Amino acid sequence: MRVLLYNFVQPEEAGAGGVGVYLNNLAKALARDNDVILLSSGDRYSPTSREPRVTFSRDAYHRAVIVNSPVIAPAAYSFGDPDTYRSSTQIDFVPDMLFKKYGKIDVFHFQNIEGLTRSFFVALKDAFPEARLIYSVHNYHPVCPRVSLWYQDRVVCEDYRDGAACTMCLAPIFDPHYIRNRRRLIWVEKAYPRATAALAPVLHLAKLARRSLVKRRARADTADAVSTQGQTVAPIDAPSDVPLAIPSRVPPATSYAGFRNDNIALFRDVFDQVLAVSERTGKVFVDRGVPAAKVAVSYIGTAHKEKYLTSTKIIDIGSGLHLGYIGYMGTDKGFNFLLDCLERVPADIAAGITVTIAARNTFPDRHERMEEIGRRFKTLRYFDGYTHANLDAVLDGVNLGLIPVLWEDNLPQTAIELVSRGIPILTSDRGGAQEIAKNASFIFQAGNEEDMVDRLSRISKRELSLGAFWESDIQVFSMNEHVQDLMRYYAPDR
Repeated sequence: MRVLLYNFVQPEEAGAGGVGVYLNNLAKALARDNDVILLSSGDRYSPTSREPRVTFSRDAYHRAVIVNSPVIAPAAYSFGDPDTYRSSTQIDFVPDMLFKKYGKIDVFHFQNIEGLTRSFFVALKDAFPEARLIYSVHNYHPVCPRVSLWYQDRVVCEDYRDGAACTMCLAPIFDPHYIRNRRRLIWVEKAYPRATAALAPVLHLAKLARRSLVKRRARADTADAVSTQGQTVAPIDAPSDVPLAIPSRVPPATSYAGFRNDNIALFRDVFDQVLAVSERTGKVFVDRGVPAAKVAVSYIGTAHKEKYLTSTKIIDIGSGLHLGYIGYMGTDKGFNFLLDCLERVPADIAAGITVTIAARNTFPDRHERMEEIGRRFKTLRYFDGYTHANLDAVLDGVNLGLIPVLWEDNLPQTAIELVSRGIPILTSDRGGAQEIAKNASFIFQAGNEEDMVDRLSRISKRELSLGAFWESDIQVFSMNEHVQDLMRYYAPDR
């Protein structure tokens, strides 16, 4: 079988993220018995030409890279331009090139639509009418241009109001010309490292000047123009590395509504199967219009399965409860909510609890608050992030992991990493982490401080045993098990 796997960047490259790790493992597993092609688009722009083209290469896999895509990836860079995705036909030639290069391809498995166009998928189905088109839901981009359904960085977007909510979402509007030119420069830097090193001071000054100008324009434009239905929006600062375009360039609601509706039509008419990485993720998709008949659940495989099989499962708090949080300090990840909960734990109970937090110090104010709250507890152990190499040391002694997410986090890898080490987890009812054990005693209502604190207190007082967590059928799968499951959708008639 010949299988094409798509992500907007090649799986080993910087920026591939968690999906890249998954895709790398999937490609290795599939390549044992199948011919694997890796396609990417939206991340490479040529300094010598502007027309889209495809470059081909071969190592352990066949590789195809679309250069100069009209849609910039990742999705954050294209939030302000949904219409290019909807209307551009510039890469419609690619499916025919793939056919000429590789001949018959049995399965096209997309991990996202970032870097591609709506028309590309229609052309692909025309060029490969017998192929199976599969889409895995690692994020919500097809129904949310911002990807996460996290409205204004504060609440889950339950009603996008036919695109009107998107126009008020406060997502950064990036300057596409800057993004493309920066990526062209990266290309040059790799090709001519000595020359670009000599010019680096001048380029840096130019970047700082431009960033300052765009920030001033953005603040002025926001202060003057961005007020919708009586709700004034605070100015948006540009990130440290990429300037924003002017906020008044936010497209109309009809463009965002069209983006969602066009993708729902693709899932209905072009794709053969939509694979959600959790039941909750599938429900979120279906609730927003994706046909339920096209959606199935396929839990992803992980390299941690072997560790799960050999780990000693923690069934008791031993000498005391030891909480562990690993990940980020983001609001969507529930970090602020976690601090609120820790602050509410009764003093007599807190005095017997150890807390370990491993998260990069990206918000100094939150870090400072964490340190202050930590004084209420027996011990606070803090790590400025973690790697897989030191994760076992970070989690040493932890007997309960915390997944307090507020957004519909599809299936947090941190949850799998904790459970695979024999550590029970207490999760919110948002996203897919709750499905690893499907144990209601270890699931609290997202954002409900009283509910989470009550469960922590009961566990600390041994009213709820950690051993109860393992009474359910734990959903942790190896990559081989995952591939076997995928074959049901890759070749349903075999």
